[in-house]
Parts: sequence; C-alpha cells; structure tokens
Amino acid sequence: MKYKVFCDGASRSNPGEAAIGVSIETDGKEIHTISKTIGVASNNEAEYLALDSALEYCLKNDFMNLEIFLDSKLVVEQVNGNFKVKSNNLKPLRDKILEHIEMLEFVSINHIYRENNKRADELANLALDS
Repeated sequence: MKYKVFCDGASRSNPGEAAIGVSIETDGKEIHTISKTIGVASNNEAEYLALDSALEYCLKNDFMNLEIFLDSKLVVEQVNGNFKVKSNNLKPLRDKILEHIEMLEFVSINHIYRENNKRADELANLALDS
C-alpha cells in the first residue's frame, strides 16, 4: 500500500517556539496526524523534525511505501543530496532521516508549494496556538 505523507514545521521568531504538523493519507483519506510542539527551534530544524516524526511513525506502523511532501525546498534538496548541509545543527537531523529512509521499501521526498501543504501547516500551527 502507498502512503502520502505531508510534513511541515513552524517556528515563531526563528528560532523560537516551534511545532510540527504531519498528515498521512492513503486512498485519499487522512489516516493519521501529528501535531505537537517541539520547544525552541529554527524553522529548518522544525521542518526536519516533522519529517523525522513522520518517518518514525511510518516505520513503527509498517508503512513502507511513502510519497513525502514538504514545502521546505532546502530540506527536500538536502535530503535528496542535491544541496550540501552547511549548518552543523542540521547535519545530525539529515543523517537520522537518511538512516530511516534506508529501512523503507520505497520513498520519494518531494517539494510542494505552501498552498498545497495546508493541512500539515494547519496541524503545526494548531500545536503552536494551543
């Protein structure tokens, strides 16, 4: 079975109070969400942590065929190996993501525009506002 995973991270003040949002779908239906605060983080750290939480959940639940979507071009390109990770605080996050990816049968990490990632954004902001 194929799963679509939408991830977003949000940080107020960058760095500042941050949260993540994840929506997992199959057959066009949302089957799981993650909406939680993560403490103080930069926006890029929050994006990575959203992806990490999504991958951990999918691995734990045997969701092995994933199409992942983020509106952070930086994270997508770094994870796909097209951009170098220059920030020392992002390198361990990227490395952990790559370890998770190795355990999956299939994964594609794709950039989408913010307007196409509204549910994950909504979930991240719900956590920040609560």
